[in-house]
Amino acid sequence: MKKRIIAVCLLCTMLTACDGAITPPVIASTPLASTTPTPQPTASATPIPAETPAPTPDLTGKAQNVLTGEYIDEEIAARRPVAVVINNLVRALPQSGIGQAAMYHEVLAESSITRIITVFQDFDAEKIGPIRSMRHYFLDFALDHDAIFAHHGRSPQGLAALGNLHIDNIEGLQVDGTYYWRDPARYAIPGMIEHSSYTSAENLWKYINDKAGYRAEKDGSFAGMFSFYAEPTAPADGEPATVVTVPYAGSFRPAFTYNAETGLYARAQYDMPHIDELTGEQLTVTNVLVQNAEVNFIPGDTEGRRDVVLVGSGTGFLFTQGTVIPVAWKKASHASPTEWLDANGNQLSINVGKTWVCVTAMAPVYE
Repeated sequence: MKKRIIAVCLLCTMLTACDGAITPPVIASTPLASTTPTPQPTASATPIPAETPAPTPDLTGKAQNVLTGEYIDEEIAARRPVAVVINNLVRALPQSGIGQAAMYHEVLAESSITRIITVFQDFDAEKIGPIRSMRHYFLDFALDHDAIFAHHGRSPQGLAALGNLHIDNIEGLQVDGTYYWRDPARYAIPGMIEHSSYTSAENLWKYINDKAGYRAEKDGSFAGMFSFYAEPTAPADGEPATVVTVPYAGSFRPAFTYNAETGLYARAQYDMPHIDELTGEQLTVTNVLVQNAEVNFIPGDTEGRRDVVLVGSGTGFLFTQGTVIPVAWKKASHASPTEWLDANGNQLSINVGKTWVCVTAMAPVYE
């Protein structure tokens, strides 16, 4: 304690000597910490942007194509489709204009050869073919869609059916060189004459409107065979099926391979992609339908022609979005459209786009 007093006295003496007066020392005061918490800035919540609704498409002047579910020009949607018999013999390939069809019906003719009844609605192809002769059961496909039927030649049974069923048709034997023409390159090759007949969208409509005077507008009672999903849909009860092989007869087994990115099935036959000559592109469809039907040889027919029973009922398979479900079909008469039903007996729903119908007595193989 004495040491502290002495130190203070000495300090006072020094200050007095320097200044003549005692200057009190400056003592810095440290402010007491406030007990009131400092307000912190409030973190503002990041606003969640409202979802921008997809723009509603302008459907002015549009109508649904009942073959595909797509919306097209209403005048085109209202007119009758045209069903064209396309040769599918390997020697007849490649085919032209086939990629513009909205629906395909494929069925056996003779031996293991199929023909494809291509159904056109919205099309402008400059070359369609090669066009081949018809069989009587091909007419059921035209009647399914109220379509005008284009062919080149016919079987004896087909000729009788044309008269009995009163089909509006364009026969190549009658219009060859005018509304149909022969491809000169094919015609010059021995054995290719029967694979050289072609037409065009323009020629078909010229004949329908100007020459034949057929009814051009679709019958209003033909509302279509399917309902369509609003957006791409895999049936909930479907099994995976991304590669589909369809046996017809002998070694002819066309295949469809699903592409998950496009949602389409690419078709191959004769161990190669099925190509449209006009575009160089492989044929693709959204839906593959297998229609199991009774197929018989016609007794006494020396050409090995067949009868395919399409009036009645049967089973089948729908392949869409990489899945498969069982389906059923029924057709009350030749003039009645085929009805397609799901497992519950309701009208079958398919995805918007093209459909390939494979008519065969054999079950498809898929994985």
